[in-house]
Amino acid sequence: MNRTRTRLLYTILATVIIWAGVAAIKLLSPDEDLITFGLIVGFGSTVALWLVWTFSTYQSEEPEQKAEKAKRAAPTVATAPDDARIALLLQLMDDEDRRELKRRLMDEVSADGESMALADLLAAQDERILRAAGR
Repeated sequence: MNRTRTRLLYTILATVIIWAGVAAIKLLSPDEDLITFGLIVGFGSTVALWLVWTFSTYQSEEPEQKAEKAKRAAPTVATAPDDARIALLLQLMDDEDRRELKRRLMDEVSADGESMALADLLAAQDERILRAAGR
């Protein structure tokens, strides 16, 4: 965003300089053809300058938006080690520790009104663990 503001300020400054040049031609030249030429060149260069600014701003925002979407879509690097640590911690826990952890989670989540959904989820997980152990 800062780059866009800087480009905007340079474009405004260039526009002021162009029209100051056109005003100088008007003041210093008595020739009508030269004044008309100065106005046409000033108008054309102003249009070209602002078109360049518009397209460069649009093109610079497009990759930023794609990068932002990619950041939101992809898992962050910091979450992968945390997931591995949690998986290792759960493997190291015995059944009593897991039950205690589940109870504490239920107590924390019950304030949100989601305790039933969590209980169903934990029951389904217990069933999968029992099925896997029974094989």
